[in-house]
Amino acid sequence: MVPFPNRDSDGDDRTAPDGGADPGFDEAALFPVVRAAVKDAMLDVLGTVLLVFVGGVLVLVGVQLAFGALDTSAVAAGIVLAAFGTYVAASALELVPSVAGVLDR
Repeated sequence: MVPFPNRDSDGDDRTAPDGGADPGFDEAALFPVVRAAVKDAMLDVLGTVLLVFVGGVLVLVGVQLAFGALDTSAVAAGIVLAAFGTYVAASALELVPSVAGVLDR
């Protein structure tokens, strides 16, 4: 961290915005914790975006299969695939409980 300067460019004395009080924790020890938390959050966002994308692709393929089908079994497979894609996207956004969360109970 960059220390707060005691003088500004005009040469006037200034104090730190917090009055120069000790924060009560070691900033060097806090850095790895914050870095790990930010890394975890970024990976969580990336995973959510990818799962929503995969769910959207499954929905599109399922709808295309259902509407382009010539027999009943292909229509049923398309509906199941679209429903599964909807579930994947909804569970990624935590709108419904995930399978792992249900099995952990």
